[in-house]
Amino acid sequence: MLHSRNSSLPLLMKSPSRLKRKAKNPKKFYSPQKSPIHPRDSARNELNTAAITERFLLKSQKSKMRGTIDSVPSAVGVEARLDYFDSFKNLPKLSQRNNYEQLEDSPNLAYLNQLQAHHLMPKPFGIVRREGSETKLDIHGFSMGDYYADAFSEGIKRVHGLESLNLKSNRLTERGSATILSKISNQKLKELSLAENKIGMKSVDKIVEIVDKFNSNLKHLNLENTGISNVAVSKLCDALALNRQLTRLNLARNNLGEIACRAISKLLRVNDSIKRLDLHWNCIRDEGAISLFNGLAENTNLRELDVSWNSMGNNPIQSVASAVGDALKVHLNLLHIDLSYNYFSIEECKRIGKGIQNNHSLLGIHMSGNDCMLNSRGFIIPAQNIAKYNQSHFFQRIIEPNVKNLNTEKSMCWVCEKWVEMEFYIKSDEILDDPVFLHLECDEWEPDLMIKQPDGGFKLIRAVPPGEVKFFFTYRGKFAKSSNYKLHSLDFPITKEFEFWAKHKEFITINTIQSTPSSGKLYKLYGNFDTKPRIPGLIYKPPDDEYIKPPWDFNTSIFKDYIFNSQRLLNDCFEFDWRHARISNFIKDSNDRSSTKEILRSYYSFFKETYKYLASFSGSEIFSIGSNIFTDFLNQCGIIDSLYEVSDLGVNWNSSKIQKEKGQMYNPGSALVRYEFMEILVRIANDRYVRTKICPTYSGAIQKLLNDHLMQIMPQHNTELWRKERYICEEVDVVYKAKKASLDWLYKKYSGKKTLPGQKNFMCLEEFRQLCNDVGLLNDNMAAREIDLCFSQAMMSQVDEIYKKRHIEMSFIEFLEAFGRACDLSSRFENGGNSPGQTIRLLRERPLYEKIHAVLKSINNC
Repeated sequence: MLHSRNSSLPLLMKSPSRLKRKAKNPKKFYSPQKSPIHPRDSARNELNTAAITERFLLKSQKSKMRGTIDSVPSAVGVEARLDYFDSFKNLPKLSQRNNYEQLEDSPNLAYLNQLQAHHLMPKPFGIVRREGSETKLDIHGFSMGDYYADAFSEGIKRVHGLESLNLKSNRLTERGSATILSKISNQKLKELSLAENKIGMKSVDKIVEIVDKFNSNLKHLNLENTGISNVAVSKLCDALALNRQLTRLNLARNNLGEIACRAISKLLRVNDSIKRLDLHWNCIRDEGAISLFNGLAENTNLRELDVSWNSMGNNPIQSVASAVGDALKVHLNLLHIDLSYNYFSIEECKRIGKGIQNNHSLLGIHMSGNDCMLNSRGFIIPAQNIAKYNQSHFFQRIIEPNVKNLNTEKSMCWVCEKWVEMEFYIKSDEILDDPVFLHLECDEWEPDLMIKQPDGGFKLIRAVPPGEVKFFFTYRGKFAKSSNYKLHSLDFPITKEFEFWAKHKEFITINTIQSTPSSGKLYKLYGNFDTKPRIPGLIYKPPDDEYIKPPWDFNTSIFKDYIFNSQRLLNDCFEFDWRHARISNFIKDSNDRSSTKEILRSYYSFFKETYKYLASFSGSEIFSIGSNIFTDFLNQCGIIDSLYEVSDLGVNWNSSKIQKEKGQMYNPGSALVRYEFMEILVRIANDRYVRTKICPTYSGAIQKLLNDHLMQIMPQHNTELWRKERYICEEVDVVYKAKKASLDWLYKKYSGKKTLPGQKNFMCLEEFRQLCNDVGLLNDNMAAREIDLCFSQAMMSQVDEIYKKRHIEMSFIEFLEAFGRACDLSSRFENGGNSPGQTIRLLRERPLYEKIHAVLKSINNC
């Protein structure tokens, strides 16, 4: 069979050349056994042959005249394929007959004659097709090339009534495309695509001839990625200035710059027919972009515009963003625009957002790849590092609906994502008056005030994304149920502070939501909708005597019994350590001793917090600093060098371990306790600076050691910072109070192992380790040694840590903090397909109360 991409023809059993070879050799047609033909019979045969030829060449109303333009009913279907085969089979005879009778060749015959002249295989290229519309010819991606283009142009020239021609990606160059265009200039074309081919000025001249005619019918012109020059675009725009038929123009991916932009700007000012303009992936920036949007500001008819991937952003004076904002502010007929991946900065996004703020007709706007995001109401929200460039290779074209969107990122475009206008209604005997709020998932659950109806119910119409719509209602800060929608229990409750109206915020926890399939009027480019984009929600104004929720108070929280480090407590701890250290024994000068003491006192909180951090890695229930941990600390601070060597450390270590007083039950003797940690640092300062004559006094030496080395590392171990930023807050307080029974059960179950009769119950380190292991807090994010760190950092400061053991006996209030620290490090959430580094960062950014609740939710009996 003759194969092509849109036709299938029967196999030709004998080619015309084979028939000619047989005719030239009479012996192959006659058997040698037959008698010779009589001369009279020979003459009779010649007369019969002439008669047959004459009958074939003369017109006949009784026989179908294949091969002529009058005999072609269609280019589609079985009959068209048979006609194509018959034309190929009888090509010489049909051509001779048409010349003899002066008949116009059919498209098949004209095309096949050109193929024979160029010695090419007979590929139909849409001249005949299995199916489709006769008025549309789509042969994109057929790799036609210029040689077949010559033959194709002769065939397409004779196809009458052709309205759509798609020649996209056919390896056409300037010669091939110009040849085809020259033959279709008289057609009544409505759609023409030359995308993915190379055209030049000759081709543009032919296009100009088509669009410049008074009776031109061309409505869609696609010149994407054709290499058209800026000058050629200028010439085309001049021809389109007075054209009133073209509605869609695609000039994307052509590296167009300022010259082309000025021509397009001029076109937008005068042309009132173009509704869709695609300019994505060009070089539109700076002056060219400003000129383009200035022209858009004076246009009143454009409906869709794609200028994505043009790097218009990062303009130092933000003039491009100002031009974009000004154009969108006044162009109230534009319904859809794509500004994606133009690298607009936060400030530029603010200008664009301000421009569209009062534009309530622009239904769809795409801003991916810029420092901003869109909310569900269509407002631009500037934000840093929103762009996801790892997904930017797959993006949807807003003007080419056939291009599939392979990017799963939500664009928040009401048009592309097929949002619907949906009505929400609630009526309940429990709801007595205002205010009632709707919380939609697409709004990140933020409250939206509903409107009270005459029947006592509350209604709100909103634009929502397609699919299952999730939401809940609140009345007076509590969940309100509607019987009209399905109920769903949440695995992880929504615990969040909501601002219901000015100066009125409430922290609520929602365990159940409602849902329903989206239904309503679909947002399209043309239609009337009650809900317009960028319309802010209603604001509730309470009466003067409205109850105002009091602000959260630490004194009524679950943390109120925790004793934080006060200046008095720190001073008591310092005096205890100074009294037990041997510093006053080796600093003989009283003035130097007093100065050294005051320096140590002023930095004591850093010494204490650093000791607490290092001592937690001892692996023992009696916290202390081993020699390896201390050596690592000195190396981290950069202390061990040519001025102070490891051999010097050994002498200082042994000197510091000599106890001044006996009976220190909780001083292991082989490691540093708190006062010994402070003492050894003073000894190191002496050996490093006093002995080497760098500093004349101990006070100067310890101050230099602090400034040059210790204070580069010690502030990193501040436990108070975590408490203030993540732990001591209303959200964690609410979760702990809501789960108080579960926490009491945990503490009771994992405590008391080492509690003596009559002593108040406490939890030891061994029991806390077991608890963390049983509830699954040990994972890739948290190692076993970090459990000890959580325990140590949660313990309240005790003055005496060598004769008494209160600092290793965890009370319930200390257990709450240790448990919170462990949950923060463990981060029990799913990966979500992110990279390991990105996953850890995202987990650490989650609010602490969410992590605590996730752990408590997974524990049995909670």
